[in-house]
Amino acid sequence: MTKTYEKPVLLAQEELAEGVYMGSGTVAEGGGNSGNGPKCDSKYMKGVWQAPDYSDWAGTTRGYKQQFACLGCPANTGNGCGLQTHYVDSGNASSYDVDNGNRMPSWERKGYGPDDPVKDWAM
Repeated sequence: MTKTYEKPVLLAQEELAEGVYMGSGTVAEGGGNSGNGPKCDSKYMKGVWQAPDYSDWAGTTRGYKQQFACLGCPANTGNGCGLQTHYVDSGNASSYDVDNGNRMPSWERKGYGPDDPVKDWAM
């Protein structure tokens, strides 16, 4: 069986109450854009993207969340959460399902807490 790509068709439905603005950018409880699609699996990030903090911090103790934030998460795009951008732009592609249960920063996957002092730099 051969699968072929079919370009999505955009249809305007004037009588619908929800528009693109209302349907984008919101984060359902637990992350993601809705209860139907992929979601953030991090119990610490909760669907809110955060950039790593690489500022000079000599002499201070940082936790993993502040230092590495979303680094290592499959949905991290470097400047945002792919669940809120790329997933939507893809037309909610089912290929995003391969990361189910794994969408969390690498430090969390390794078992570190958000405020644990950074000792493992291999993220």
